[in-house]
Amino acid sequence: MTQEQPNEGEVRLPRPPGMLRRALAAHPLAVDVFIVVWYFIGCLLGLFIDLVGAAAPLDGEGPWFAVPAYLEWPLWPVAVLRILAVAAALLFRRRYPLAGLIVTVLATFGDQHALGLATGVALLFMLYAVPVYRSAAAGWLGFGIALGASLLAYGLESLAGAGTGGDSAPGSVLFAETGRAGSVGEFLAMSIMTAIWYLAIVMLGINLGNRRRYLQAIIDRAHQLARERDQLARLAVAEERSRIAREMHDIVAHSVSVMIALSEGAARVTSVAPDDAADAMRRSAETGRTALAEMRRMLGALHSPDGQADLVPQPGVQDLPELVRGFVDAGLAVSLEVSGDATGDRGQDLAVYRVVQEGLTNVLRYAGTGARAKVTVMRQSDRTVVQVRDYGSPPGAPAPVAGIGSGRGLAGLAERARVFGGSIESGPVDPSAGGGWRLWAVLPVSADARETNEPRTESEDRR
Repeated sequence: MTQEQPNEGEVRLPRPPGMLRRALAAHPLAVDVFIVVWYFIGCLLGLFIDLVGAAAPLDGEGPWFAVPAYLEWPLWPVAVLRILAVAAALLFRRRYPLAGLIVTVLATFGDQHALGLATGVALLFMLYAVPVYRSAAAGWLGFGIALGASLLAYGLESLAGAGTGGDSAPGSVLFAETGRAGSVGEFLAMSIMTAIWYLAIVMLGINLGNRRRYLQAIIDRAHQLARERDQLARLAVAEERSRIAREMHDIVAHSVSVMIALSEGAARVTSVAPDDAADAMRRSAETGRTALAEMRRMLGALHSPDGQADLVPQPGVQDLPELVRGFVDAGLAVSLEVSGDATGDRGQDLAVYRVVQEGLTNVLRYAGTGARAKVTVMRQSDRTVVQVRDYGSPPGAPAPVAGIGSGRGLAGLAERARVFGGSIESGPVDPSAGGGWRLWAVLPVSADARETNEPRTESEDRR
């Protein structure tokens, strides 16, 4: 069994590194619930420690067991509310990290005893979450809030001067002793240690948060490039379809117009000139076969499974005499004038051919057989000017070919001209200037073709 090789053109979108990290990122709610459960376990452990520490010595005096002060009425509902508030902050720390940090900081104030250990750890989690899920600036703001709350709690405990409430301070998780400072030196030492600890947590969160945002930006950019690649591919397909539609229109419109003109002419002279009628029908059949061959060649290029199709040169300015001869055979009086040297731009030559083809087709279609037309092609170094001019229907001419116009011919020519940065103009000619209709196209020569046709100096040839 052979292994399929990946397509070289396939875009491999990156993923965040680390299998465990990806697994945790794929289940954020499970991770949050896991942290909240362990917070509850820490609260239960702190409560157990407080209850064990509340047991009095068995000396026969007083009760052998005393409930901690924060569990007495009416303080115990406050303790329960505090625990639930911190749990909610941990659960929604990804969405509201800064608000959760403020809630946790407020929950650290008050008499908590050993229960304050779980709240202090939750505070560190929230301090870490702010720069990770928000930004570095939000992380520094959270650092200031947490440190300011710790200094305030130390000051209040020091002013109180007694009690074991020092364990409730946010920074008390760092010390085995109480959060109460006995002197200014102790207060400064506790503040500096707390600031260093908080700073380490914030710096870690900023580092990981920036790395996460950077990786996410890279991944988003890769997905954006993949979407842009697909969009460009769809645009290329749409452009190719538009090009093929223009080519098919030119082929069909020209060939059908010529065939109809030849057939009508043959029908009119069948009784008086059977040989001419037969010749006209043969020319009509030849025109149809040529059009059919061109359509088969174009469709074969689209549906060829191995990408191989019949390759023939595209028509250009050099094929205009043959094109004009076909319209002359169909009954038009066409004169052709080509001036200037070849530009070497094959794409532009095809556009010139299609402009002349569409112009003469419209003359045959609307002016009818017997109409007089003049085709002028002026090739210059930087542009090519094409003019197809007719002088209207001659007196007593048969009715023009009608009913086969799609209205897309001139629109397709305008699209061709835009591709080359040119323009198309069409409209009636003033009767004082002879009347009729004029099609005017200006097609700039591509820069590559101009460079190729420019004479090279001897120094340039030696390079």
